[in-house]
Amino acid sequence: MRFVHTSDLHLGRKLAQMPLEQDCKYLLQQLKDLVERSESQALVVAGDVYESQNPAEAAVRMWDRFITSMAEAHIPVLVVSGNHDSGARLSVGSDLIALSGIHIAGELEGTLKPVVIDGVNFWLIPFVRPTDVRSWASEQGLDAGSVINYDTALRLVLDTARATEAFGQRPNVCVAHQFVTNSGIKPEQSDSEHLSLGTLDNVDYRVFDGFDYVALGHIHGPQRMGRDEVRYAGSPLKLSSSEIRQNKSFTVIGISERDGETRVKFRLVPVKPLRDFRLERGSVEDLVASAKQEDEHAREDFIHAIVTDDDPVDVTARLRRVWPNLEQVEFDNAITRAAAEEKLPAEIDLEKNMIDLFHEFFQMQTGKPLADDEAKLVSDAFEKVLTEGGDAA
Repeated sequence: MRFVHTSDLHLGRKLAQMPLEQDCKYLLQQLKDLVERSESQALVVAGDVYESQNPAEAAVRMWDRFITSMAEAHIPVLVVSGNHDSGARLSVGSDLIALSGIHIAGELEGTLKPVVIDGVNFWLIPFVRPTDVRSWASEQGLDAGSVINYDTALRLVLDTARATEAFGQRPNVCVAHQFVTNSGIKPEQSDSEHLSLGTLDNVDYRVFDGFDYVALGHIHGPQRMGRDEVRYAGSPLKLSSSEIRQNKSFTVIGISERDGETRVKFRLVPVKPLRDFRLERGSVEDLVASAKQEDEHAREDFIHAIVTDDDPVDVTARLRRVWPNLEQVEFDNAITRAAAEEKLPAEIDLEKNMIDLFHEFFQMQTGKPLADDEAKLVSDAFEKVLTEGGDAA
């Protein structure tokens, strides 16, 4: 069978203070066309349907029209909630609309069962925190005490799937929205993803062992994690300047069986946005001149401008006259370079784990490293904050 995998639609998002309603409508039509053109039997949306847990009315109506059009075309849609979504809101009426082939897992509840489409099991796992899984495990009569972090939480959930008779009967696809890493190595990230403190919310890709394909959401750049069959589809739109160089795509997955062996193939289909998000660099005069050479459609793109003048005047207003969707202005000149050289050597590295940062802070303040028992107290404290729902995701 064949299906299309996407995620992180973020309906209701704004760029340059402008709602992306037309951009998202254009995107959803492109997505539906691809499903039909590729003769796929299903569409998978791996979380973050909306930009926020209280989405704008226009975003809700857009999603409603989209899934209605998919149901009318008799194309099943499989959806899980993401960390941006309200699982309860997303899954309102889910039992009813499942009768039309639209399957939404907004919250972890009840006995885990697959959605079977064309001989393939689809296991829909909404975004979960350890507290969610502990509550669910208690209701299911499972060992809630074994859940000590995100990794053990998801492992417990997936172990219940692997233990079912259905799991051994046909190929298995897991749809999930989590921060998945490869033996501690993080995926390529952007600054538009909301992750927890440090890397304490990470789940190792081996949690998904036994699944033939894992359709992930949460990270906005398309990429594999650990093995080719564990993949982030990435967001189909560039949602921040940190994503400008990403090649956005939809993922088309083919699953077949031969001689008792399941085979998975995939291909990336480039997304054609209504408006691109571009990086432009130069003096204000050069940038304005360059913009005036573009056609009207190109000038509607979202722009991150890096200005190199040493004494720029009225920069934003001048650039916005030629690029109305100017998203960000950054300066790279003699003044900013001199300021960069004066930065303190102890400036915080945001890529570091928060526990490592605390270790550095403690030593900088006291002149000595944390003792082993003190280090354990710090680690336990951070773990408790996250597993009890205190994370920033």
